[in-house]
Amino acid sequence: MTKSILTLLLIGASLLTEATTIKGRITDSTGEGLPGVNVFIKDTYDGATTDMNGNYSFDTYESGEQILVASFIGYKKHEEAINLAKPITLNIELKEEVNRLSGVTITAGSFEASDEKKAVVLKPLDIAMTAGALADIPGALSKLPGTSTNGESGRLFVRGGTAAETQAFIDGILVHSFYTPTPNNVPSRSRFSPFLFKGTFFSTGGYSAEYGQALSSVLSLNSNDIADETRTDLSFMTVGVDASHTQKWENGSAFGQVNYTNLDPYMNLVDQAYDWEDGYTSQSGTFMLRQKLSKNDMLKVYANYDHSAFVINQESLNQAGYDHTDMGNNNFYLNTSYKRAIGENSTAYLGTSYGRTYTDVIFNEAHIKDTQNSVHTKGYFTSDINSLSVKVGGEIMSTKHEEKTVIENGGTFVPDYTNHLSAGFAEADYYLTNSLTVRAGLRYSHYSIFNKSALSPRLSMALKTGENAQLSWAYGKFHQMPTRDLLLRSQQMSFERADHYMLSYQTINNGRTFRSEIYYKNYDDLVKFDGNDPFNPTLFNNNGGGYARGIDLFWRDSKTFKNVDYWVSYSYTDTERDFRDFPYQAQPTFAAGHNFAVVYKHWLPDLRTQVGASFTYNNGRPYNDPNIDDFNGSKTKHFSDLSFNFAYLFKPNFIIYASATNLLGRDNVFGYDYADNPNANGIYESRAIGQPAKRFYFLGVFITLTKDKNKNNLENL
Repeated sequence: MTKSILTLLLIGASLLTEATTIKGRITDSTGEGLPGVNVFIKDTYDGATTDMNGNYSFDTYESGEQILVASFIGYKKHEEAINLAKPITLNIELKEEVNRLSGVTITAGSFEASDEKKAVVLKPLDIAMTAGALADIPGALSKLPGTSTNGESGRLFVRGGTAAETQAFIDGILVHSFYTPTPNNVPSRSRFSPFLFKGTFFSTGGYSAEYGQALSSVLSLNSNDIADETRTDLSFMTVGVDASHTQKWENGSAFGQVNYTNLDPYMNLVDQAYDWEDGYTSQSGTFMLRQKLSKNDMLKVYANYDHSAFVINQESLNQAGYDHTDMGNNNFYLNTSYKRAIGENSTAYLGTSYGRTYTDVIFNEAHIKDTQNSVHTKGYFTSDINSLSVKVGGEIMSTKHEEKTVIENGGTFVPDYTNHLSAGFAEADYYLTNSLTVRAGLRYSHYSIFNKSALSPRLSMALKTGENAQLSWAYGKFHQMPTRDLLLRSQQMSFERADHYMLSYQTINNGRTFRSEIYYKNYDDLVKFDGNDPFNPTLFNNNGGGYARGIDLFWRDSKTFKNVDYWVSYSYTDTERDFRDFPYQAQPTFAAGHNFAVVYKHWLPDLRTQVGASFTYNNGRPYNDPNIDDFNGSKTKHFSDLSFNFAYLFKPNFIIYASATNLLGRDNVFGYDYADNPNANGIYESRAIGQPAKRFYFLGVFITLTKDKNKNNLENL
């Protein structure tokens, strides 16, 4: 009886309270109705789900001020205050929720190898196992589009730019001396092993406002984090020996490595183009510390020291006999960085480096002692605020360079310079939708040596055109100090400038990557001097300029053929510039028009072997023949190189590796040297700039010692 009375009272109360109807339509930004949207009054069970056309309707007995909520996966939750004094018709437009994991990323001009979710192009083992690269980072990158092979240098030349226009960074901090010293027309290598880095970011233009002092390209190396285990690695090679040890503990790890290289035994077996009195030798040591001071931070310390030396005689065009070069080089580099996560969406970073390079050279009658000390300190703060990522920071680069030259019976010269560069940068990525991202940045730099400042704006955007495809565009102004040799002659000039414009299209799907990019670079304020009086400081100016334009194509496929990974790259570059002692604008000697490369890797599981091959080609480079009037009007024959390598897993922790570079022995010519003065017949005599040896062979045994005795580097192939 009591239950019946209570039921009648509730029914009566509901009849006395009039229900309020809420209805409307939910649409996206294009006006299309969204089906399946949950629409309800906050903190109640009153609500409905939209139909196929996005319409909804429901009744509620709530009253007064309430909050109406519309929620749908992939869109931002919508909350709106309503008053239930009368029926309500409310149409709502939902905004797309940006999901950065599936959103677009800025890729114009950039090859990323550190994040598997992005365009993985080269991992450490890609670099080590690229035939012809000999585990040299620039050697492997030179087989990507946008680069030009300069076999007499071994350095990175990108999109019509000089090697000095590409700068290298470790964990965001400048590497002050990236390459080992070598004689004239002998290729150099980088000082760093690819296995010390978890990723490689190689930008051929349009890069972040964080980076300055690079007119053409940035190579950013991200060092390894805390090691996975304790291990020891031993290497026995035809060119030297190497030993390293990694010690792992709970929140950190340390790495130590020593290396000895001696090319004398190898050069005694393989014919050389030059007379080496003492072949290239080096001793180096590397130390790395990784330590988590708390769960939210990471301290990294990297230190490297190396000493190298050689003595060589090269045929001279300007005197009887040979040019004699006796060189010794000491290089020290220290890099320390600290990164801390602040909350869930912010990060603070502070890094610094110190580099000292001392080179002692005897060249014929001249004795040159070159000393450079450099310091770079950078700090920045990043934060993610909804659909906005912001980076704000600053840096200081200080360089002191002195070159003391003593000429027998000719006096002593001690040119030097000091520069303090201070810079600030700010950059923001705005994720407009899952399909559109915009990045805007600005960099300010002040050069104490010139007492001048520069503003460098950067702008880029990316549009997702399909599930696995996107279109990217980038623009930026870039400034850089003149090269060291110019600053030692004169400081009566200023910084140089280049403007980048590029448009790229990229698809990544199921182990296949396709990338195409067109670009245009405009050079301005390039340094010029009088070729007839190259050491007169009053004749230096910034009246030079030029351009570079072209197209890059890249295809990589690791899925079509079983156990096969290959890539194909092609670049066309049209470039001219008027700089240094050029009499007028012309194609520079380091730039080839057509560059083509194929890299192939094949894993043979039954044989526990990986074989690889690479083929590189360009159509020749210009050179200047003073016997004709047309400056840089001559051209070398085409360049080609076919190289092979293989790695055999003899035991789980024992690898045998061999390679042969330029296996066909093609006599590639990179240009010609000419005498300073004509002979009795009025002809400038010449000599071809070729390869130090027709082929290069390498054999190595690599042993890894771990607790389970099964660890090796082939596991990631």
